[in-house]
Amino acid sequence: MKSTYFSKPLEFSIEVIGESWKQGDSISGSVEVKNHSGEDIDLTQYGLFLCIADIKKVQKKDMKGVEILQECSIENSHQEFNFTLDENCPITQKSSGPYLICAKKDELLDGHFLALNVVPSELVSNILEVIENFMRFKVKSLKPKKGSLEAVITLPTSKDFVSISQFKLNLIKEQDNLKLDYFFKVKKVCFDGGVTSTKDETKKFSTTLTPKEYLIYGSSLNQDKIVEKVNSILNEVKLKPIV
Repeated sequence: MKSTYFSKPLEFSIEVIGESWKQGDSISGSVEVKNHSGEDIDLTQYGLFLCIADIKKVQKKDMKGVEILQECSIENSHQEFNFTLDENCPITQKSSGPYLICAKKDELLDGHFLALNVVPSELVSNILEVIENFMRFKVKSLKPKKGSLEAVITLPTSKDFVSISQFKLNLIKEQDNLKLDYFFKVKKVCFDGGVTSTKDETKKFSTTLTPKEYLIYGSSLNQDKIVEKVNSILNEVKLKPIV
């Protein structure tokens, strides 16, 4: 991926190796700086910044719209850089996500914003794929939330799930483990003054998948174990027959 940024009299030619990255990947490349004037300019006042940016806030010149994760000072006319994405870093959304910014260190909002296409880690993608393919669930949306990825999941039409009005699953990588936080809104039958009604009750559960559980051999997923683990939580909120 290549991009050019002009900050007169300087021209920055930025080259990033790759077009898309997963959570936890390294992002590397280089920048070439051309000085179109005869004056000596201190390049160290410029840098490359790996950031999480909210473009709507950036357009309003709100510094709260930029969170610097890592930075690389430009020391000379050819500068190489290497950044490493956190394993739980936000993924790319319509108006927010990871960006590479080339700018003066004290004028970040006026710099050049290069959007990075960051997608979920392979483990997260594979776990969600198992849930969709083997449990007939549908991932309606996937977005960053407080150091995790939040999947809003639509359950199949079944009497087992009729009491569940909402299901959200947060996925958090903890070294080689994957923590799963389950959030349900469950319809609860209430009897008040002889009148029967329902109200939503929130229930939360947490489990952790270790490599011994989610892998069967090598890098192959243990699909049965993953389904079993998720089902063990769903059994806590499924509609139970009245005996």
